[in-house]
Amino acid sequence: MTKTPPESAQELRQCAEEKYRRDGAVTSKPLSPEETEQPLHELRVHLIELEMQNEELRHSQGELESLRSSYFDLYDLAPVGYLTVSDEGLILKTNLAAATMLGVARNYPFHKPMTQFIFPEDQDLYFQRRKQLIDSGELQNWEMRLKRVDGSYFWAELQSIVAHNGENWITINDVTKRKKAEEALIESEYRWKFALEGSGDGAWDWNIQTGEAFYSRRYKEMLGFSEDEIGNSSDEWLKRIHPEDAPGVMTTLGSYLDGKTGSARVEFRMLCKDGSWKWVLGRGTVVSRDSDGKPLRMIGTNTDLTVRNKAEEEKHTLEQQLQHTQKLESLGVLSGGIAHDFNNILAIIVGYCALTKMDYETAEKHIPIIETAAERAAALCRQMLAYAGKAQLTKSKVNMVTKVDDIVTMLKATLPQNAVIKTDLSAEIPVIEGDASQLRQVVMNLIINASEAIGTEQGEVSVSLARIKVIAGTSYEDYHGKAIPPGDYVCLEVTDNGCGMDEITKWRIFEPFYTTKFTGRGLGMSAVLGIIKSHGGALQLFSQLGQGSTFKVYLPVSTSGITVGEDQKASAPSAPWQGSGTILLVEDEDEVRHIAKALLKNFGFTVLEAVNGKEALEMYQKNGADITLVVTDMGMPVMDGYEMFHKLKSLNSELPIIISSGYGDAEVSSRIGSDNIAGLISKPYNPDKLRDVVKRVVGDASPEKA
Repeated sequence: MTKTPPESAQELRQCAEEKYRRDGAVTSKPLSPEETEQPLHELRVHLIELEMQNEELRHSQGELESLRSSYFDLYDLAPVGYLTVSDEGLILKTNLAAATMLGVARNYPFHKPMTQFIFPEDQDLYFQRRKQLIDSGELQNWEMRLKRVDGSYFWAELQSIVAHNGENWITINDVTKRKKAEEALIESEYRWKFALEGSGDGAWDWNIQTGEAFYSRRYKEMLGFSEDEIGNSSDEWLKRIHPEDAPGVMTTLGSYLDGKTGSARVEFRMLCKDGSWKWVLGRGTVVSRDSDGKPLRMIGTNTDLTVRNKAEEEKHTLEQQLQHTQKLESLGVLSGGIAHDFNNILAIIVGYCALTKMDYETAEKHIPIIETAAERAAALCRQMLAYAGKAQLTKSKVNMVTKVDDIVTMLKATLPQNAVIKTDLSAEIPVIEGDASQLRQVVMNLIINASEAIGTEQGEVSVSLARIKVIAGTSYEDYHGKAIPPGDYVCLEVTDNGCGMDEITKWRIFEPFYTTKFTGRGLGMSAVLGIIKSHGGALQLFSQLGQGSTFKVYLPVSTSGITVGEDQKASAPSAPWQGSGTILLVEDEDEVRHIAKALLKNFGFTVLEAVNGKEALEMYQKNGADITLVVTDMGMPVMDGYEMFHKLKSLNSELPIIISSGYGDAEVSSRIGSDNIAGLISKPYNPDKLRDVVKRVVGDASPEKA
């Protein structure tokens, strides 16, 4: 044990006195004061030096204590865990971070094997790393799972070195969050790859800055390449785009590279390994940009459209087959309906002709009915031509009151008597612009359908006309829920108290050739709806099963605003017109030619006849100087009207030619050109129509004849 300073000083003093006596005994002569002054001075200086050294030692000891305290704080409070492990593998001490990671208190009495805090499946890895550390003495770095005292575990990154005293110093970093993120990323990439491979899409990843690109295995297989046959350049993609498709692809791609958001979609052809072209659907999204908005990376997929296109072709083929089958079925429905309607018309004509023959005094009464029936047959023919796309809409001023009244009068004589037709036709109904024959077909179809909906029971069909003004914002909607445009309309309403319709029938009734009647009944409501739409009108349908049906047809009022009275005045018969000159009449049907010749002669013309185009051409070459007009049919033997038309025009380009045909105006105009035709008149025609067409062409060339 170290002696206290007082004891040391006393002992030192005694030793010094003994030494002095020994030395003094040797010296016979005592020292003088001058001789003793120098040693005392040196002794005092030496004492001061010792005191200064003691002060310096005390200051150094304080700094050492401060450094030890700082080291402890740095060690214990560091965010990294520190472990000291003995050469036997026992934990000797830890810092606060390591204790917290292991789930123990700072003063936890360790001195326990390190393996108690290692996940069982990772202990072999620990022993392997420990052996490498001992054998090589080099720093070891690895990751494994450490176990807390509560049994839970965490992922840790460990670094281990050997200290000079043989102890093992270990640092620990908790990397659980990073490991979970890596696992999630791996799982996400796996799912992404699985989804892409499962969907059959080829994926690509384009580094826009470097021009490098990644192409998935499926991408390469889609084009017939193996894994190593396509490089990692974006040029591999660009050079395989079909030249015709490249401009569109680059335009679409450029818009998204320039800042457009969302996913780009474009279809184009790509060159396959075998030289063929394959249609693909390319999708791409810019996933990263720099601070200036410049694109950095774009990812996307290419979808093989071969299967889709093949399926579409097969679908198109099946649709064509289905349409062909439906056409055959529709022809049966249509032909039966036409036969039914024509038989009714012929029954009227034949019946009233028979009644007239029995009593000629009834001719004046019967002939108008026969004429109306014949006009109805002509309208039916025009409707069939419209279905075939060979008829043009001929608009004129139509007095709906007169039309509806005439049709009702005719139908009352033909429809079953149990269906009573009642009318309510307002006196002041404005005229409309439309095709009179087509509008007649609408009225007839609606009334006939209403009558047949009544069946064999006693019932009533109400037919009315009214003027309606549709104001913007009001709840006028057509049968499909579409708003009826504002304006003035003539509203035709046909109501019956028959069987009515269920919801399915109401929706299907306007399908082409759909019918709830026996096969072969009429042209159907599809024709009615088509005519109404072509006139800029609208249709409403109200019906309940067992409670009857109501159809409302809205037809726009003519902008001229002519009323019924004015229309009647305007349509009053004009003074008899007489022409002059020679007309070449070309018609292969004898009876039709004889009637036309008689009418033209009655109008004041000299008529030359020809039965085909060749004969007409020869006749014109002989009498061309006298012929001022040609009226010709088109469907004729030897030489048809089309060939004759062009040859006559080559002889005289100014020769006016009126075409009279049963094929429809559209058919003739499309083949010849409406600008080259002087006039058109569809068969059958009455004297008034023929006179009007001829008059428009030749004008009032001669004075009225008595």
